[in-house]
Amino acid sequence: MSIDKVIETLRPAVERIQAQCTVKQGKLIAVIKRQPHSTILAAYHLGLRDFAHSYVQEAIDCRTELEHLMPDARWHFIGRIQSNKTRHLVEDWFRIHSVDRLKTARRLGKASILIQVRLGGEHSKAGVEPAELEGLIDQIRTQTDVQIKGLMALPPPRYSWGETHYFAELATWRDRLMTLGCLPTDGGELSMGTSGDYLDALTHGANWIRVGTALLGERLAPTVSE
Repeated sequence: MSIDKVIETLRPAVERIQAQCTVKQGKLIAVIKRQPHSTILAAYHLGLRDFAHSYVQEAIDCRTELEHLMPDARWHFIGRIQSNKTRHLVEDWFRIHSVDRLKTARRLGKASILIQVRLGGEHSKAGVEPAELEGLIDQIRTQTDVQIKGLMALPPPRYSWGETHYFAELATWRDRLMTLGCLPTDGGELSMGTSGDYLDALTHGANWIRVGTALLGERLAPTVSE
């Protein structure tokens, strides 16, 4: 499919979600995990500037091929951070959204990061427990050079929440930490909301929503290495 056709295919979703973000003063990150390069370029031509990777090697390959065609793009990393991959995340990233350990933060130089919080008790997911946030942030602020910009969460699927509202919970933790002085005045960003729940996230004050398939369509099949 030509790039012009891809642009027209993506246009309705991109324009709709961008407009929803504008109303709520949030920012849209296109999650480009396993997306064809033609789709990524089409999203850029439609005005998107924030793009997120989940895998370091895929990020390296993608940026090597596309960066010169996307000079104004801002690159985000949202996946699990393996210790042997941190050297690739030290420079040229706008935000690293998935830091949950002091050891990782120490290896990221002066990167701008968000602390990933585990909401809903899903131990299969990365993230620091909310009760441990204050201690971790204090360690990171005193023992590393990274810049903490806020909090990130990937809560359980929306249908399982019941009476709980995890986006409101994350916003409450952010406000509490800022009141205590644990987060700086420019460190109150909230990265939350994906394809299935981004409207809820925007309603509860998301600064960043991370949208993949609802924005760009289905992904390519995973590789064996994933």
